[in-house]
Amino acid sequence: MVGNFIGSTVRVCCVTVVLFMGGQGTVIADSDYEDRNMSRFLSWLDGEFNNNEQVWQQNEDNIDEQERHAYTHHIIKLVAAPNIGEHTFFVKQHLSGDSEAVYRQRLYSVTWDDKSQAIRLAIHRFKSESRYRGGDKNPVLLADISHQELTYRDGCDVFWRFHDDHYIGQVNPETCHGSAIEKGLDIYLEDNLMLTESTIWLTDGAYDEADNKQIVRDGRYKNRKVRYFKGWATIKNSLLFPDSKDPEGSVFIADLRIHNEGQKIALLTKKGIDSGYSVDLANLTYQNTRVAVLKLGLIDNQTGKTITYVWTNPGAERLGVNLRWLQVGLTAED
Repeated sequence: MVGNFIGSTVRVCCVTVVLFMGGQGTVIADSDYEDRNMSRFLSWLDGEFNNNEQVWQQNEDNIDEQERHAYTHHIIKLVAAPNIGEHTFFVKQHLSGDSEAVYRQRLYSVTWDDKSQAIRLAIHRFKSESRYRGGDKNPVLLADISHQELTYRDGCDVFWRFHDDHYIGQVNPETCHGSAIEKGLDIYLEDNLMLTESTIWLTDGAYDEADNKQIVRDGRYKNRKVRYFKGWATIKNSLLFPDSKDPEGSVFIADLRIHNEGQKIALLTKKGIDSGYSVDLANLTYQNTRVAVLKLGLIDNQTGKTITYVWTNPGAERLGVNLRWLQVGLTAED
């Protein structure tokens, strides 16, 4: 089951990394190599990632429930934590759609390793995750954090090298291992990742001493970096207030914020009145033409069905829909 896979990953791999991929790159003898590598890597890793289309496509293809990937969201944000390192990321991963369903929370510290001529990513666990749960929205929480408030597993650092147009990372499974207590086994961890400018693809895996798989899912988790849109909506008074003295007027809903990888948000008035409708924004691929689009849909919350939708190219900066009684407008954030 997908749920069991996530749970097992937390139990056995909780001291390991999520972002790896085996392979070797070519070291370039260049005095600027280190700076260029670090700058690009930090920029690409910083952001939020989501595998919405992968989950959607598996549903379209009627993939068996036990073989489907979990719907996940990854926050990987550069923060100031000088006691940990110059380049530190706050990492929070949750089941998409529920930001409170966090299944992994870490700090990553990134340095350049002269010996291996690669980027080195160290993984730190929080001794108290709840204390720092809001580190992505309130990074000042991390300003004074020290190593005494973290744990670290030696031998589990990830070494990243640039290859063609992407990074590949590698952890040494002979030095990075844990224990599956419930099975009485020593577990050797082999997780994989590929990082590009706009995606993270990862595979979690673990093997016992007899090379038997303990934690693995065939096929990678294919996560795209999200783009956020801000916007507004208007809803006809008669829809919200049947006895309104101005039935043709409308209520304006400001400050909508939604990302483009399958996020759904309910349309609520400033006073919290539920309109009964939600907005859905997603990058998807049309099944017949295989053309990628950005789709904006309006959902009837009572039935869960999309009542109408519009689409445009995935790189669009602005889109909207007008049904007269309900309007929505969205603009990409800078």
